[in-house]
Amino acid sequence: MERLRIEGVKAMKFKEIYFNNRAGQTVLSVNEKKGLKLAHIYSIHELNEAEQANIQDGLWGLEEKTPANVLDESFFRKLHKMLFAQVWKWAGEYRQSEKNIGIEAWKVPTEIAKLIDDTQYWLEHKSYPRNELLAHFHHRLVSIHPFPNGNGRFSRILTNLLCREQDWQEPNWKSSLPPDERRKVYIEALRSADLRDYEKLYNYFL
Repeated sequence: MERLRIEGVKAMKFKEIYFNNRAGQTVLSVNEKKGLKLAHIYSIHELNEAEQANIQDGLWGLEEKTPANVLDESFFRKLHKMLFAQVWKWAGEYRQSEKNIGIEAWKVPTEIAKLIDDTQYWLEHKSYPRNELLAHFHHRLVSIHPFPNGNGRFSRILTNLLCREQDWQEPNWKSSLPPDERRKVYIEALRSADLRDYEKLYNYFL
């Protein structure tokens, strides 16, 4: 009985990691939650710390593993795995479940391929100035929401890598703002773009 009580408490704490009212938070499916590799984690704070440590490790060796062309579908999956594989078993695998954010799961591979083709065309034909191209690329990537979780961080890092490849200045992601305000400005710009109003996102990437 005591063991069941302890397991019940752990399950409640486990649930708290994924179900909160933070704007833009992705809810994981039952199977995705089972992909957590670290049994000692029972709070969102602990999860964030573990993921951030994984991201730092991934970024540490990223330069030598980055291909000449980052607009490559296999690199998208490889990058996500580098950033989250210490924490999640499904890191680098496209999601199979529907989310409160993003397109239908079965469309993800096709839409990623379309995004890559479109971005290569924009670059080749200079279709947009730097800030507008980054806005469209980043918004499309976030809107696809290819992975179960970590899409915002993955998309920001991939956007930085695209800038490096093009010898462009990387976005500052409003790093001078406090974290809560930074997140608010970012999400507001993305949500405006969802409604086909890209002005905030264009300005965000200036």
